[in-house]
Parts: sequence; C-alpha cells; structure tokens
Amino acid sequence: MKKIVAASAAFLLLAAFGAAHAGVVVNEQETIDQGTGKTATRERTVMIQGNKQKMVTERAEVVTDLDKGMMYLMNPAKKVYLEMPFPPTGPMAKMMSQRMSSLNFKKSGPAKTVAGYACQQYAGAGSMMGNQYSVNGCFSTKAPGARDFDRFQKAMAAKVKGTPMEMQGQVPDGIPMQLDSTTKVTNFTMPGMTPDQAAKIKQMLANRPPVVSKTVVTAITSKTLPDATFVVPAGYTKQDLPQQGPTGAPAPAPAN
Repeated sequence: MKKIVAASAAFLLLAAFGAAHAGVVVNEQETIDQGTGKTATRERTVMIQGNKQKMVTERAEVVTDLDKGMMYLMNPAKKVYLEMPFPPTGPMAKMMSQRMSSLNFKKSGPAKTVAGYACQQYAGAGSMMGNQYSVNGCFSTKAPGARDFDRFQKAMAAKVKGTPMEMQGQVPDGIPMQLDSTTKVTNFTMPGMTPDQAAKIKQMLANRPPVVSKTVVTAITSKTLPDATFVVPAGYTKQDLPQQGPTGAPAPAPAN
C-alpha cells in the first residue's frame, strides 16, 4: 500500500511539474474586410508557456514576459527590437489603453466543433476607442493547452489590474476557436484637427460600412517550448522608444 501511495504521489508530482512547464501553440487565420468589399487574409501564431507569450505575424513578433514585467517588439526583417515595461507607462500606456475595451459575453447557442474541438458559442458587445463593436465567438476548454492558455490570460489580467489597460467585463474561459467581429468606426481624432475637419471626418465615417473580421484557429499543439522562444534573438539591435511630441503624440524616432 505504501508503495502504491508513494508511486501515486510521484505521478502527481510529475504531472504537476509537467503542467507548470507545458506550452501551447495556436495557429490562426484572420480575414478582414475594411468596408471596401476587398478582404485581406493574414496568418498569426500565438505561443504560450507559463507566464510568457509570443505572437508572430508576417511582419512582427511580440513577446510578453509577465515574470520580468517586460514586452519586446521585434522586426525580424530589419533585426531590430523595442523594449518596454509591461504594463507600459507614459505615452505608450496611453496609446495602448485607448485600444482596450469593455466586453460583456453571454452564451448564444449550442456547442459546435471548430478545427476538430468542441467549443461553446458566446456573443459579446462593447466599445473600443469610442467605437462600438460586437463579437460572436466559440471558446473551447477541451482543446489542447486550454488550461495553460487560460492561466496566462488570468495572469495578464492580474498584471494590468488597476492600470489604464485593465479590461472591463469577463471573457469566457477557453481558447477562442473562432471570433467574428463587426466594428462600426464612428470616432476618430487627430491632434491639430479643426472642428470643421473633425465634423467632416465624422460624417464620412457615419456613411462607411463597418469593419468585419473573422479569426479561425487552424491548428493547436500542446508541447514544451524552448526558452529561446521567448527571448530576443542574438544579432538584433535595440532601438529607443519614440519620444512624446509637443501635441502629445509619439514623435518620430531619430533616423539611424
């Protein structure tokens, strides 16, 4: 009996150790219609392990390290990167907080299957930068790495709590297997605009069709990721963050 108990304890210890170091890789495809009738499709990969996340697109890579409280924005084509604290401070915090939103989700339909995994449908609505948008999503708690995905999202939410980046509302648990969003852009401001210019842009936006986007998960893999995944590669040059200009907007970075 003691041997069985000891073996069980060892198994649970190994399982816990493995879970703490497990990683998840989510491949997504996003299609966007800016209201012009023409669509653009792009691929995105999200990698999460512990308190680290890396997002990879065609042009950029972004690493968020919650343990270090840092964010790294990389341009692989030019082999340069920016480094900033997370949560951000100063002008960058103001800019990013404007992109945060309030969301309210409710179950909207029965479970369905996306990329081979069952997910629960939800509908949400909210605002972002003064613009209204709606979201229909399908979230899976059964997909590989769903717990690791949720654990990181909650850790990030705790990290930004009490800051301008704090998101209001509750996002459903699980990996968003599909997100269909519609955004009606009605608010746009730029430093130095006259009231007449602002009125003309507002009228133009009022007559413009909404921006529609659809993001679908194409593959999910649960595996241990190497530490090098979440660090800036050797050979990259660090650049300074743009300084705040006299209008409050980030000023252009000095030419190299």
